[in-house]
Amino acid sequence: MIEKLHQSGFAVGNPELPASSLDELCSTAFDGGGPGSRCLLGVPSVRSAAVRLYDWLIRSGAIETRGVAVQAIAFDKRDGTNWKVTWHQDLLFPFAERVHEAGFELQCIKAGVHYARPPRTILEGMLAVRVHLDDCDENNGPLRVSPGSHLEGVIPSNMIGDRVQALGDVTVCAKRGEAILMRPLTLHASSKAAIPRHRRVLHFVFSNQTLPSALWHSSVGPDGMNR
Repeated sequence: MIEKLHQSGFAVGNPELPASSLDELCSTAFDGGGPGSRCLLGVPSVRSAAVRLYDWLIRSGAIETRGVAVQAIAFDKRDGTNWKVTWHQDLLFPFAERVHEAGFELQCIKAGVHYARPPRTILEGMLAVRVHLDDCDENNGPLRVSPGSHLEGVIPSNMIGDRVQALGDVTVCAKRGEAILMRPLTLHASSKAAIPRHRRVLHFVFSNQTLPSALWHSSVGPDGMNR
């Protein structure tokens, strides 16, 4: 799993979260109406899942002990909230306030939360973990990735199409309880679901750098404490 993650920018694994935890996440992390919610690390069930994932990631060698969870997003692609996502990299992350450190760019505010693009050195050390709470196959809008694109740094938007064509793309399916690991710089996309049904995903982001506590919007260490 780790070798594939390094080479391709993504991999699929099983963190073996208990079924009871998956059920609790379904009932507490989703608002029941919209396509999803952001900044969920303050929700106890999400926080607990982040700590469990951290233990798994450390044991597998995917992340270092000094890192932190810095983001958790829930989204559900289903009938009524069925959408297409074009090819992109994940570049903007939430912060507690406007960041004045050098290298943080594209500052903006979304739903009252400050976002910015960290420097490449920080982006390269980040890891997304997409925990699937439902089975996801080829028919309900699975993730698509362009292998190896994470090695090219921040790719200008006008070059994304050419890079996907050159590097190719792969469809990544997952069963309930499995997790897709992905570097945020990996180009990824998804199509509308051909057969819409629940495709609930909790998207965590971990960073291998503990920035000053005033920077991250919220952050959770492997012991469950704020960092």
